[in-house]
Amino acid sequence: MSSLGPVEVEFVGVTDAGLVRDRNEDWFAAGDLDGGRLGEGGQLQRAAGPRGPLFVVCDGMGGVAGGEVASRLAVDTVWQEMRGSRATDKREVFARHLRRAIRAAHQAVVDEAAARPELRGMGTTVSAAGVAGTALLIAQVGDSRAYIERAGSLTQVTRDQSVVSALVHAGRLSELEARLSEKRSLILQALGTGDDVDVAISLVELRRGDRLLMCSDGLHGPVNDDALRHALDEHGELDRAVRALVELSRQAGAPDNITAILARFTGERLAPPADRDDRPSFAELDPNEEGADALRSTSAVGRRLAARAGLRPETAPPPIPATGQHRAMRTVPMDPAHAALARGSRPGLLAWVVAAAVAVAILAFLFRDLLL
Repeated sequence: MSSLGPVEVEFVGVTDAGLVRDRNEDWFAAGDLDGGRLGEGGQLQRAAGPRGPLFVVCDGMGGVAGGEVASRLAVDTVWQEMRGSRATDKREVFARHLRRAIRAAHQAVVDEAAARPELRGMGTTVSAAGVAGTALLIAQVGDSRAYIERAGSLTQVTRDQSVVSALVHAGRLSELEARLSEKRSLILQALGTGDDVDVAISLVELRRGDRLLMCSDGLHGPVNDDALRHALDEHGELDRAVRALVELSRQAGAPDNITAILARFTGERLAPPADRDDRPSFAELDPNEEGADALRSTSAVGRRLAARAGLRPETAPPPIPATGQHRAMRTVPMDPAHAALARGSRPGLLAWVVAAAVAVAILAFLFRDLLL
């Protein structure tokens, strides 16, 4: 641990059912790994322990009660796994802790669905973030998001694991077309489906004063990034800012559950931004590698998921080093019907797998030159 002490963090989280859903299938945790945990309520907290904070956002799906069960079970499992892991400032080690916790949550959801027939077909997205040294690490499965606000700019530092995101990054859809697409709710993987999950890890070099926004698609879906940035600019206090963000979604119709965590990082251990051009950028970390080979400016996980769904087959090795698979669990490539998970109205597994299969087939036909 640095003689300057841990990074100082204050944070708040809220969740809201929105204006359309009867139930809230989102869930979250935000707390100090050496102290308590916030599940609901929206009270401002601070992380004072040497291990720092842990933030988790899950967006559940599947059946009448399945989504709520899946999201809470995933949050609880990730929290307990990370609380039980040893403290470390090493980024690769912390990333492996996060990845193991996410995979444990996946298995917990699979096991619970197998034990309770009424919950079969449930699943959930997950984004989980913590601090190692002066770096923020974010583990991702699905399309919940993380942003960093710095010096008036707002940067998305995760990549959506969705059909439309794969097509945007392939140059086949614009951001506007993706936002308006009827297929924007199709995701490429979720906890609780398939034999394993391919966890993406993002890394951000923190600066003093950075603010982290983690949210489900109930916020980033109806509210665009410019509106998010403007709301954050208008509200310096975290509790007021996060409630303003929720209100923006409600003003836009709040068609889905809304969850947001907002955190501010300070302390002498963090360097201030060098200048206005010192902005965060997307970087994916492979915990199995070291040094420069461990970081990529594009998402190898996203490419693999798109290829498995038949949207973007991998051809020649990319110029950025390829990622090795974790050896603890066997990964079996999923067919398109099981890889693209439809949330939409959140029905049972059979209905949304069939819908996803049809949608992927249509998209594959429309963008068939990707497969040539």
